[in-house]
Amino acid sequence: MRGKAAILDGPDGAFSVAEADVPEPDANGILVRQELCGICGTDAYVYRGGLPGVVYPIVLGHETVGVVERLGANVGEDSTGRPLAEGDRVYVAPGIACRRCVYCVVHQQPTLCLNRRGYGLRPPADAPPNFQGGFSQYLNLIPGSTFLKMDTDATASVVLEPLTIGLHQVSRAAMPVGSTAVIQGAGAIGILTLVAAREAGALRTIVVGAPDSRLELAREFGADVTLSIEEVPDAGERVRLVRKETPGGLGADVVFECTGFPNAIPEGIDMLRRGGTYVEAGHYTDHGDVALNPFRHMVHKQITLVAVWGADVPHFVAGRALIESGKYPFADLVSHTLPLERVAEGIAAIGGTYRIDGVEIRKVAVAAHGTG
Repeated sequence: MRGKAAILDGPDGAFSVAEADVPEPDANGILVRQELCGICGTDAYVYRGGLPGVVYPIVLGHETVGVVERLGANVGEDSTGRPLAEGDRVYVAPGIACRRCVYCVVHQQPTLCLNRRGYGLRPPADAPPNFQGGFSQYLNLIPGSTFLKMDTDATASVVLEPLTIGLHQVSRAAMPVGSTAVIQGAGAIGILTLVAAREAGALRTIVVGAPDSRLELAREFGADVTLSIEEVPDAGERVRLVRKETPGGLGADVVFECTGFPNAIPEGIDMLRRGGTYVEAGHYTDHGDVALNPFRHMVHKQITLVAVWGADVPHFVAGRALIESGKYPFADLVSHTLPLERVAEGIAAIGGTYRIDGVEIRKVAVAAHGTG
């Protein structure tokens, strides 16, 4: 059997769709036939060479959902014990932690694993790149991979990985039931962090971002207040308006940074009440420095500052339950579906043009077997 993949030759390089023989799965692995793979902002950064340790050529794509094409001889269930058969839909968690290093075993922080590999980012095997990322027709999963059987459609399922980033954020925030939460950013990560915050107990949620179509979607997902950075371009005025929406005008209990823009950080801390928690998740790659005043932004406010790097298996399991519940319109996040031959257009859109065929994007996905 032969399969195609979109291979990136180097930073700021070119994608070429190439065909190769599809390998048989390891006895403890599976072969997945890709249905959809989301394009993430991180893919755009890797395209530009912004993530250290990436080796080119590479097949990008780390938000993959597909069906089981072949089961390894020893595999009869998914990573949580659900019975698994050929033809079942699965989501592929991109990260593979060694579960042996000091971060995995002693500190119990496997997202910081010293030997961590990842489909679509740092391929797990010393083999050709064709089937080690989601922008391909097949994904060959090796032993140690996490794959979850999904009892919902592919379009809703494809947002699971970005949802786990939101769930990881709320797990690190001191956010009791009844809290007020601000989410900076109305992209996929921002809206899915909104979901996580609501599920974790936020009573009032405020989303700050753009464009209006994304803010409308945020309201569809339950945001109580939205604030457009296009309509209110002055950061100080945005801080004033946000604080006005918080109890006593004191500021939010928790602020989640999901924009990836350094200047959002001091603005977000200004939106925070004294004693609140600021959660940083938007800077998965280096976007530059930002000026902070330790007295005004930190000590005088006595803030808690935390950050997240990736997600682990419990976040995927919790996210699957949320998607399968049907409580939120997850499929509405996906605005565009592209074939392999248009991956470069999707990368350009998520990396800054924000439009495909003249239409504003929300979440863009790649369908390696065609968009129908």
